[in-house]
Amino acid sequence: MARKLSIMDSGWLMMETRETPMHVGGLALFAIPEDAPADYMEGIYRYLVEVNGICRPFNQKIQSRLPMRMDAAWVEDKTFDIDYHVRHSALPRPGRVRELLALVSRLHAQRLDPSRPLWESYLIEGLEGNRFALYTKMHHSMVDGVAGMYLMQSRLANSAEDRLPVPWSGEWDAEKKPRKSSGAPAATTGMKGTVNNLRRGSGQLVDLLRQPKDGNVKTIYRAPKTQLNRRVTGARRFAAQSWSLPRIKAAAKQHGGTVNDMFLAMCGGALRRYLLSQDALPDQPLVAQVPVSLRSADQAGDGGNAITTVQVSLGTHIAEPLNRLAAIQDSMKGVKSRLGDMQKSEIDVYTVLTNVPLSLGQVTGLSGRVSPMFNLVISNVPGPKDPLYLNGAEMLASYPVSLVLHGYALNITVVSYKDSLEFGVIGCRDTLPHIQRFLDYFEESLAELES
Repeated sequence: MARKLSIMDSGWLMMETRETPMHVGGLALFAIPEDAPADYMEGIYRYLVEVNGICRPFNQKIQSRLPMRMDAAWVEDKTFDIDYHVRHSALPRPGRVRELLALVSRLHAQRLDPSRPLWESYLIEGLEGNRFALYTKMHHSMVDGVAGMYLMQSRLANSAEDRLPVPWSGEWDAEKKPRKSSGAPAATTGMKGTVNNLRRGSGQLVDLLRQPKDGNVKTIYRAPKTQLNRRVTGARRFAAQSWSLPRIKAAAKQHGGTVNDMFLAMCGGALRRYLLSQDALPDQPLVAQVPVSLRSADQAGDGGNAITTVQVSLGTHIAEPLNRLAAIQDSMKGVKSRLGDMQKSEIDVYTVLTNVPLSLGQVTGLSGRVSPMFNLVISNVPGPKDPLYLNGAEMLASYPVSLVLHGYALNITVVSYKDSLEFGVIGCRDTLPHIQRFLDYFEESLAELES
């Protein structure tokens, strides 16, 4: 039975072009067991492709009769070809992380085939240090970034001895149990309820737009136009690195903040350094669009998007790192307070109202040519605290690979795993040179807060 896409999910299809593929992904690194046989990688590949059917949402493709996909619906792909979606690759020797990131940059720049289920997974062997990698990408209309991470990691084992079906195996559909009610109050329904929700949600946006422009509380269209806010090409550059979570927690405790405060401060400091190196730092603070998940972990398999977004000042106009951190904390405090006062129905309306201009800017070609709604997207996704295993191989790290848009040429996403924060930076390599330098700038920004 066909399942229609929501307005938000359809928006990702409408925005997609050759220059702006609308998929999100993840790069996971695994350790090959010490006693692994010579044909171990061939066995991993067979494990990935020899499956008993395909589960939702991996077996669903888009069906639409209209060119703008306004009537798009998910239907089961009756001719699903697992060999198309799961591919085996290898790095040239010595297989450094540098070559791995270059390969992922190329793979992430390629659009998914719209006539098939919108996902692909690449098993990559030949990585130095007796490791292999699994890079998986899914269309944003299929899952948001948080749901995609939860979906993949919830289907990995908690010990090397456990053997679970691969994340796309049809066995997961058979094992899916009904979800208990969350106990949240039901949204108001009917015409009167819809009008009230629209009034309250739009009222929140209007109230935000009335805030002083020079304050730390931000909303859309309060960002300066920078080098980050130009048109993009289809070329991508991906950089990734891990940071010690206990180290970041210690810095957060030192300054009476949270891990997320320190993460945003690392981003603010890195962006300030990068734009100074390009002689392009604006006098006004950069504004980050920060996604906030509205989904619980057990809803990961539902598919679609369940997020809202808030705008946060990054204090990039402030040279002194502690004052910059204080400005970020003040900005985050404001948006948290506002979200906490809003009902789910108000948040839904507010989310649509703030995302429609983004979609229209992409579809009409105005994005990157007019004032930006924000400067970049920055996401912080909580992950598992215990080790995970893929058919006996321990996952060593998991790096997020997000997307960029016309007018928004950079995305920074971090995922926590065990005792690490895993940073993933993706950008248009033609619009923003030397993206890999952000890794050094993150370290310098954290070090100055520690000292």
